[in-house]
Amino acid sequence: MYISEIAPKAIRGLLTLQYAACQQLGVVLGFFINYGVTKTYAGVRAQWMLPTLLQLLPAALWGIGTFCVPESPRWLLSKCRRSEASRNLSKLRHLPEDHPVIEAELAGMDAQLEHEVEAVAGASQKDFVVETFVPVENRRRFFLIFLATLFSQWSGANAITQYSPTIFGYLGVTGTESQFLATGIYGIVKFTSCLAFAIFIVDFLGRRRSLMTGIILQILTLAFVGCYLGITGSMSTAEVEASSAASHAGTAAIVAIYLHAIAWSIGWFSMPYLIGSEIFPTRIRSFNVSLSMAFHWAFYFGSSKAMPSLLAATHRWGAFVFFGGICSISLVYVFFAMPDTTGRSLESLDDLFRRPWYTVYKVAYPTPNDMTIEGSDDKALGDEQDIIMEDEKNGSVSQVEDVRQV
Repeated sequence: MYISEIAPKAIRGLLTLQYAACQQLGVVLGFFINYGVTKTYAGVRAQWMLPTLLQLLPAALWGIGTFCVPESPRWLLSKCRRSEASRNLSKLRHLPEDHPVIEAELAGMDAQLEHEVEAVAGASQKDFVVETFVPVENRRRFFLIFLATLFSQWSGANAITQYSPTIFGYLGVTGTESQFLATGIYGIVKFTSCLAFAIFIVDFLGRRRSLMTGIILQILTLAFVGCYLGITGSMSTAEVEASSAASHAGTAAIVAIYLHAIAWSIGWFSMPYLIGSEIFPTRIRSFNVSLSMAFHWAFYFGSSKAMPSLLAATHRWGAFVFFGGICSISLVYVFFAMPDTTGRSLESLDDLFRRPWYTVYKVAYPTPNDMTIEGSDDKALGDEQDIIMEDEKNGSVSQVEDVRQV
């Protein structure tokens, strides 16, 4: 939220996605720290104490750093502290407080805050619940984001991440050190594919197409790993190593786990966040996004907690078949009910969600008539650019070329 409030509009989406990218980077660092500690301090207390203590360092650095972080100008405006908001925005944009760009951006924030206050004026939590579940178009919005968070977590990606050293052991990676190394590589694959998705893939394929592509690849990789574990489950380690076909299949299964990470990154990884921020009306958006995040973490905990029991109860292979089945159900649902929400106007979304869910695929992609009409933020941005162009003509601006670069 802080990033979205302080970032220039032109790069707001990219900077907001860095939150998810940094999550994955933290996972990568954690994997390699475990690998290094296991290699250096195997069998002693430091093997678990050192990784635990190292987790305190980022928290301590961030805790100290917060004293140097400027307060969000938008939050300051919401508390009627305009002079502080102007001063902080000036620091963030590296422009004087009386610069037309600063004044125009503050005016845009004022207009947006006024609109949001009017939207929720006099509403209680009960009103938000009623408005979410009574109108059919809002109820369908809620179930869409609810199922998106469910499918995202129960597709198995985070459960596999949590127990990846154990899973790599099932696939023929022997030795704790080698298993942690394979897990570290898995983290790198996940991190780089998340970045690639955010910067390149989502704009090239679109959200609906990239999601369906990711789900299909997840199904294929989960099916392969499940089949491999099912066939080799009755074989001893020596028998697997002695069989050329089984050894090669084990290597392919390891590759399939890496491909599954890529598939999740271009599919279910960020879709609940992106869709949840776009489909709800302003009045109930905050309530529903908060609710969806609660479901997100509940499903995350549930899938991770269930993974060891699932592996044991289904002879290992059944867990991957189970996750593949969830992905198959999600593919059918996405095909029929998941629209591409990019750029759609609120009126277009209302009409779309009034349709029966199984007919949404007929109008899944927006037409020019469905696109958002420029709002106050875009108008303010246009005003800022006009101001800068006029200043450049008068010779008063020498460094600022375009407000989108500020």
